[in-house]
Amino acid sequence: MTRQVAGALAVVAEVHVITPEGATTRTSLDSVFTLHHLGSPIDRSAELRRDLLVEAVSDTGHVDDPVVLDEVGKLLDQDLIDPWLAASDLLVGLRPDLAVIVGHQNLGARAAIDRHLPDLPVTLMALGTSSVSVGFPHFAEMFARAHSVLAVTDSERRSILDHHAGTGAVHRIGAPLAANASALSEPNTWVGDTGYVLVLTGVQNHGEHHENELSRLLRLRFPDTPVGISHTDAFCAWHGGRVNEGWPIERSSDLARLMAWARVTVDLRPGTFFARRCVDSLLYGTPIVVPHDSRAREHAERGWGGLWFESPGELIWCVEALLEPSAHDTFGAQGRSYAEDEYGSTDRFIDRVAGACGLPSAAATVGATA
Repeated sequence: MTRQVAGALAVVAEVHVITPEGATTRTSLDSVFTLHHLGSPIDRSAELRRDLLVEAVSDTGHVDDPVVLDEVGKLLDQDLIDPWLAASDLLVGLRPDLAVIVGHQNLGARAAIDRHLPDLPVTLMALGTSSVSVGFPHFAEMFARAHSVLAVTDSERRSILDHHAGTGAVHRIGAPLAANASALSEPNTWVGDTGYVLVLTGVQNHGEHHENELSRLLRLRFPDTPVGISHTDAFCAWHGGRVNEGWPIERSSDLARLMAWARVTVDLRPGTFFARRCVDSLLYGTPIVVPHDSRAREHAERGWGGLWFESPGELIWCVEALLEPSAHDTFGAQGRSYAEDEYGSTDRFIDRVAGACGLPSAAATVGATA
């Protein structure tokens, strides 16, 4: 998503991407922008410690205790600020008109900007996958510093506004996606063109895992309808109580083919960012069924391209409803229209990103540096 935003900005401005990653300090041209490696990568364990601390303190209910937050803040920032130190001098040399910080937890990037350029306009790309993290007080200064905030989905935008009502304008930018036409050339050989139910879930045989129980429920409830279950470690095609088991679906093109020929896509573990697989399914006119508390619900609800469930009984009802021909066709058409309007246009995405950052649209080329 970061690359997509950088690419959109590169249409209307000169873009430099700064990252602490890399074994050495170096600068290179990466497609349409210049990439600067600081050579001081952030240790993944430091990010993991930060995330665990945020969850732990939030669970205790002491998120508003200033003493707790002061002590925890030191641990949250440990080993995450210093890797960005070298960015300060680099920014002074680049003399940017705008800085886009990627990630609301990225306090090191904000510190690097404010060290020498405290008045530089900042846009924050929140990457708000967790409402707990978005609302954690330690990161409030990131939203307060931003002149504008980028959110990919409307539910992410609402989550930010719920926790930071006084922040700058929060813009939903969507994402540029398109259906892969080759996926429609022929169906997957395991399930064919059978009007099957496609289930996306986790590891096969993971004890009494809730997702596996729901997958089992679906194949038992619809014995006369082929059910293709895409586990992370296998693909199982069930029909009439029998199963054909194959290799896991690892290539995006193979998953696209499965969604394109399915009657319904049931995503039991949609992504926490913007549930891309669900948007992809809708682009092929295949309705979706998703958990009620997931980021994917927005795609089912806003575009009426699917249904959402809270209980096993509701899951069965949702699938039954969407297998019915008239409901399937209606939801499929509505979902495709929504996905194409919201995510199917690269030009609209570029204009949304540029507008949210305070830059002219692609129709008016500017010489700004971001």
